[in-house]
Amino acid sequence: MLAERGIRVIAIAAPGAGETPPLEGPDDYLPSRLAQLVVDVADSFDLDRFVFMGHSWGASVGVHLGAGHADRVEGLVLLDGGHTDVTTEGSRDELVRAFEADQEQFGFDDWAAYLAWAKERVREWRPSLEPRYRAGATERDGRIVVRADARAAAWALDGVRREAPSSTHASLRLPVLLVVASSNDDDALDRFRQAAPHATVEVVDSGHDVLEDAPEETVRLVARWLGY
Repeated sequence: MLAERGIRVIAIAAPGAGETPPLEGPDDYLPSRLAQLVVDVADSFDLDRFVFMGHSWGASVGVHLGAGHADRVEGLVLLDGGHTDVTTEGSRDELVRAFEADQEQFGFDDWAAYLAWAKERVREWRPSLEPRYRAGATERDGRIVVRADARAAAWALDGVRREAPSSTHASLRLPVLLVVASSNDDDALDRFRQAAPHATVEVVDSGHDVLEDAPEETVRLVARWLGY
């Protein structure tokens, strides 16, 4: 939708999310390491400066990118993430076991059953959501299962715990747009506003996945902020 407005969009397939293999170890999933990966991708496209947009985990990587590579980043678009920290219990290994157990239990007999589940969990089903959900699953051993690597997902969560997004907020000096869901934690949002008072904050009527629940409004806000 942004590309339709004349904005050049380069999408990065998150390591271990299905389209690209997982990284070698847990330290590779520290947000600061992933921020360097973003810079490496920009280098491969000969991009000197760019605007970074990330949702949820991607937004948490984004604030580390903005704090650590301000010379390369013109601005940050954070989609319901990057403004709040993650608090979970358990060691890294316990997280891995929990993610693996959840993944083993998640499966469907066919695509129809999987899409029926997807239709029940969204606010409003649209045909355009089907490719999005299909991209997140694959057929394996006669079952429809998630494509993401459970260990990589656990390492990513642990990485955000170890390098909290809030540790970067006071260092953010570049333009920032935060599009936050109406269901968000007001206390976390207030702390972000205080640490990064120059940031533009827009609240949309949605759950955590703002592009799923409010695609038109989210794209409109981002495009307007970018000057399109």
